[in-house]
Amino acid sequence: MHLVIKNKTTYFAQSLQLNFGLRKVIMFFLLMLCRGYVFSQSDMMFSQTAFNPAFVNPGYAGSDTSNYYNVIAMSRILTSGLEKAPNVTILNVNGPLHIGSAKGGVSFSFCNDQSGFLSTPAFNLGYAYKTRLGKGSLGLGLSAGVFFSTLESEGWVLPDGNTDPLIPTGKNSKQSFDLGLGLYYAGDRFYAGLSVTHLVRPTMVQGDNAVRVPRNYYLMAGYRLALDNPDIEIRPSALMLTDLGTFGFSMNALLFYRNKLWAGLDYRIKNSLALVAGMNILPDLRLGYSYGYNTALLSRFSGGNHEIMLTYKFFVYINREKLKYKSIRYL
Repeated sequence: MHLVIKNKTTYFAQSLQLNFGLRKVIMFFLLMLCRGYVFSQSDMMFSQTAFNPAFVNPGYAGSDTSNYYNVIAMSRILTSGLEKAPNVTILNVNGPLHIGSAKGGVSFSFCNDQSGFLSTPAFNLGYAYKTRLGKGSLGLGLSAGVFFSTLESEGWVLPDGNTDPLIPTGKNSKQSFDLGLGLYYAGDRFYAGLSVTHLVRPTMVQGDNAVRVPRNYYLMAGYRLALDNPDIEIRPSALMLTDLGTFGFSMNALLFYRNKLWAGLDYRIKNSLALVAGMNILPDLRLGYSYGYNTALLSRFSGGNHEIMLTYKFFVYINREKLKYKSIRYL
């Protein structure tokens, strides 16, 4: 049904001789349909999610290293020529947190999803319990937070200049409690994760009607493939996202050189093809960039998308064992 709506709307936009203002309005709604079928899939897929699993899977927290915290900032912008083109900015901080003899990790996430006149910032705090499983580590994580939604109708333009009672007026805001769950397994060269976001289906404002955000299910996996040349490594990965109504699947393959430079491709089935590249600016600071070309039905109405990633890791001393000192006076 959604595909039929997209086809008809695209044909309508192409067939009529529209003025520039009306064309912008129709293009905006086309982009909204292309992005998530009008709120049916709330989360956006990133081309560089392999660098930031903690954002979609709370079970990952603290999996990277034992004594380092990672700060990851990512921004994805759709270039469409519209003033309020969809863009998403996320920030995640995660690292180890041991409670007594229990090993674990903690994560904090912020996400601001701006889609036209709708803004949905969200804050989440998560914890992952870690246990050894085979030759790797299994993390069971839970995240909790607040999901905000704000709909600003100022600037909405109808073709005939009239009003529509279904379109809200002024500024409408709402906040809801949110939960997420995740399992994440990491071995020496292999990782896999299964998670669900918006577990309690928070409500999102849409005028006088509240819309329930659907649960989003993630399945991810990746592998570090060593070659004869020890300086080069290939890291293929895959990510699936579904709300049981729509489905997204991406495949990613990156070539790493001395773990300092990388480049590769990310292909999202029936959606986009992206070039991914990055480098370590400093030993603990890395920069990544991705440019994606839209291969979907509405590619003629929108440009590509730019995705920027910046990560930084810092050392945290977490060994609280009492240290004993001897005075040289008694040696």
